[in-house]
Amino acid sequence: MTVPSHIFARVPLTSGFLFGVLPLPIHVFLPVVLSYQLAAITLVLIAGIYIGYAFKDGRPQTILLEFSVALAFATAAWLGLNGYPYVIAAALAAHGLWDLLHHNLVKTDVPRWFIPFCVICDWIMATGLILIWGFQGI
Repeated sequence: MTVPSHIFARVPLTSGFLFGVLPLPIHVFLPVVLSYQLAAITLVLIAGIYIGYAFKDGRPQTILLEFSVALAFATAAWLGLNGYPYVIAAALAAHGLWDLLHHNLVKTDVPRWFIPFCVICDWIMATGLILIWGFQGI
């Protein structure tokens, strides 16, 4: 068995937790609209990562699947920017479920460490945004 070559692969749960928590404090200090915009951009970037893995995988059906799912998450980001900000947080949580599906059901060639890393990161960010926006009365 090969030893993972970087910290994210060696401790995916810890690094996923940190990647989920560390960006959250900025949302406390940003104007609300900028917080939504940053969260929407984050969602689209996170969803787009699997498109890269699909192209690495090379199978057309995998590329189409991952592109379609990323488009659904981009639509959620758009909805969040157009009056429904909690859709962004819900989509981040849903992306965590999409990550879990990659564990056994979706056959895109994704590194095994990436799945737990991304699940934790997505769910921490979703929960954090709900709490921050809730405390701000949004």
